[in-house]
Amino acid sequence: MKTERAVTATALLAITVLAARVAPAGTDPAEDPVARLGQQRYARNCAACHGPGGRGDGTFAKLLTVRPSDLTVLARNNGGAFPFDRVYDVIDGRDIIAAHGSRDMPIWGQRYEDVAGDGSETVVRGRILELIIYLGSIQAR
Repeated sequence: MKTERAVTATALLAITVLAARVAPAGTDPAEDPVARLGQQRYARNCAACHGPGGRGDGTFAKLLTVRPSDLTVLARNNGGAFPFDRVYDVIDGRDIIAAHGSRDMPIWGQRYEDVAGDGSETVVRGRILELIIYLGSIQAR
């Protein structure tokens, strides 16, 4: 019980620190190790639908009923502020809210949990945060 609380506290601290540092638009992922990890994860998990540049023009996009979002304009469409919480919830996807409609995108939180093997929430959140930091770096100016 005590160990579980310590792990949870450490995970929350890490999430808070990472959330406060979403890579600014135009950041070169090659210069930010966390954004670089997010870029690699994006290439494996997201680019097929959202496209290599995040504009919703991936090779699978034409096969989908609903076109994937242009991920480069998330901040612009949110009054200039990157919508960290919303992006986190959409990528995670484990808490589906019926009022938000159907879920066309994979539930990455569950997939990352399955891959983690031990179901480590810290691993799941870390992977999602890597993606979010990378997405912050590709925002249109």
